[in-house]
Amino acid sequence: MDGVFLSALLPPLKDLIMGRICRKIGCPVIRDGFGLLFDDGILVLSARPDSPGLWWSGTGKMTELPSPAWSHHLEGAEVRDLLQPGADRILHICFRSVLLYGSSDVTLIFEVTGRNANVILLRSEDNRILACHRRVSTRISRYRTVAPGQAYVPPPSSGLSPGSWSSSIELRRSIEDGSNFPALLYKMLEGVGPVTAGALIRQSEISKKPLIETVTELEKALLEQNFSPWQGPDGPLPIELGEGEPMRNPLSARMTGESTGIRKDRLETWTAILRKRISVLRRRLTGVIAALDRLVSPEKYRTWGSLLLSTGNNSRKGLKEIELKDWNGCEHKIPLKPFRSLKSNAARFFRKASNTGKEKRNLEKHKRNALNEIKSLERSLSVAPDLTVEELEALLRNHRKKERDRDDRRRMIEAKVLSCGWRCFSGRNARENEEVTFRMGKRGDFWFHARGYPGAHVVLKLDGRTDNPPGEIILEAAVEAARSCGASSGVIPVDYTRVQYVNRRRKGKPGQVVYSREKTVFVDLDKLS
Repeated sequence: MDGVFLSALLPPLKDLIMGRICRKIGCPVIRDGFGLLFDDGILVLSARPDSPGLWWSGTGKMTELPSPAWSHHLEGAEVRDLLQPGADRILHICFRSVLLYGSSDVTLIFEVTGRNANVILLRSEDNRILACHRRVSTRISRYRTVAPGQAYVPPPSSGLSPGSWSSSIELRRSIEDGSNFPALLYKMLEGVGPVTAGALIRQSEISKKPLIETVTELEKALLEQNFSPWQGPDGPLPIELGEGEPMRNPLSARMTGESTGIRKDRLETWTAILRKRISVLRRRLTGVIAALDRLVSPEKYRTWGSLLLSTGNNSRKGLKEIELKDWNGCEHKIPLKPFRSLKSNAARFFRKASNTGKEKRNLEKHKRNALNEIKSLERSLSVAPDLTVEELEALLRNHRKKERDRDDRRRMIEAKVLSCGWRCFSGRNARENEEVTFRMGKRGDFWFHARGYPGAHVVLKLDGRTDNPPGEIILEAAVEAARSCGASSGVIPVDYTRVQYVNRRRKGKPGQVVYSREKTVFVDLDKLS
């Protein structure tokens, strides 16, 4: 479900539940479903990753939810408001909860965000999470964590909000350049997903209007709340766009099942991964074949070595190549290392002669493995159009898990989560300091080290944030660096700077660095203890 269609559901949904009492909350007999029972029906929220959505059901059975926090706060609560931030795929249902010890405001947040769909219950006064359907850890998301007790951080904005579409110079320029593909629209426009993006392009072609005019018409409908829900060939739409038919009651239909737009998006993602891997393997195969062609036979290496040793002055240096005749009168142009003597080059050729057979076997093994993997990936690419949404989701989840496992094996350094979801990494020795600073640290991240002490390099990750960390986060990261410096008491000066201003010390050992543009924080270890 796209965010713009969720905007079209908001007015009829307000008419149904605004000011009503939630009698019960439970789990309908569907996967990842939540049901809110009112006097005249059930509002069903489906957080199913392949096709999240919501609908209104007159009847239905529900079972108890695992966490008692849901029923404790929502049963008997009155719906006070329904909100949607911008046109994004997020619905806020605000309740006034009546408890034994008084009343309080809670908010049920439904994030209709594809594979990251979630249902979260918040305490409104401090945005603390009381319960959630799906926990999100730092292994899953670098941007935020979702768990009971954590402060709620909304998902990042998905693009330009309505009201700034028609005035966006970047959007107009991209459309004028001929980039009228769906990915441009759903990456730049908030609430526009693959279904709406494809429908906008088709409507522009049918009406023979510029695409920017069709986008402006949708923007106007969103701002004026003037909706006419439309069932397109790929999925539901907020207004009439392209082929399809009007929807009489958009809340009465169960918005689940395989959506063509969602399946197309997953299929494009999976085939792009396969093609990228095939491209990498073919480049690797080309390099292996070129290395096999350049491979010199052991006999030639031995001949070159013998000819170099037979020269009169084999201690000479500075030659890049030399031409010599063998005992049969054949000329040989022998490449040399100029900083080595002829005798040293001869010894190098004799070593190469003994290793050439092993090198050839290794190259042929790499060639066979690359060919076999390319054939396997091409078979997977040919059967991909026949896969269902669930199968594509499973393949993508498995691929992401392999990537995370590979990254974890590469660094094996656990992240420490600071306040508000900020993460930092600390090295425990010289090798890990090198890893933390120059591999895990990216341009813009902050680097910390206790001045004058041997200790950990600490990198505070921005994780896509554009603003600088607040002072308390800087202090928390500085405390991590101070605690690892070996001192047990006193005031420790901790320098911090951006990662790009940290460089390896010339001819230094691993972990030895020089840095510039630093600032200093003073950490009192006595107060910490």
